[in-house]
Order: sequence, then C-alpha cells, then structure tokens
Amino acid sequence: MRSLLLTAALCAFAFTATAETAAEAEVRAAHDAFLKAAKAGNAAALSAVLAEGLQYSHSNAKLENKKEAIDALVKSPGNFEVHSQTIHVYGNTATIRAKMTAHAAAGDIHLAMLQVWIKNGKQWQMVERHTTRLPAQ
Repeated sequence: MRSLLLTAALCAFAFTATAETAAEAEVRAAHDAFLKAAKAGNAAALSAVLAEGLQYSHSNAKLENKKEAIDALVKSPGNFEVHSQTIHVYGNTATIRAKMTAHAAAGDIHLAMLQVWIKNGKQWQMVERHTTRLPAQ
C-alpha cells in the first residue's frame, strides 16, 4: 500500500511538472491564431496578433516590420509546419522555440525559430520572430 501511494504521488508530481500553465495555453492559442492567419494570408487576423514595432527576421537575414510582414504573408501565404515547440512565460513576456519545415518550390527548408510575445492588455502579440536555417537532415 505504501509503495502504491508513493507511486501515485510521483505520478501526480510528474504530471504537475509537465502540465501547461494558463499563460502558456494563452500564448499557444495566440501562436495557433498566427499560424492560421499566416497560412490563410489573412491580413486582419495577422494585424491583430502582430504587435506594433514587430521585427520579423527571416533566415536569409531579411528584416520586416509589421506592415511588410503582413504584406508578404498576404501575397504569399506561409507553407510550413511547426515541430518541437516549447513555450516559456516570464510575466508579460513569452518565448516560443520550435523547429520548422518551410515547403518551397526548390525543396524543404529546415529552420530553427524563436519568437518573443508580449501581453498587451489581455491579448498576447508577437513582437519578435527570428529563423535560422538548419543543415539538411
């Protein structure tokens, strides 16, 4: 009986340690909204989820502001998949790290991505995005 209680306590602790917090869930939902808007080329939805002062950096070192990023995604909606995503929240700031695969005419491009999100009032908005090309897998 004692070992059963110990096992149950350890399982509960492991679940608690890996459970997503409410803030992490909010950031994940905001990121999901960004992905949906980027893939659809939806300017209004992108405008809502991207912060003023956005710096949107591509793996080729091209840097875009909010308007430029939205215009580019409307003209050519994103064709990519996000893998291995981790979210860390620090008060009203959060980071998302992930691996991505961008599907291009010349072939797949493997990327590491870092995004910084800030909480403006009740809404999380992306303020920074940076990608780096990874070696071919």
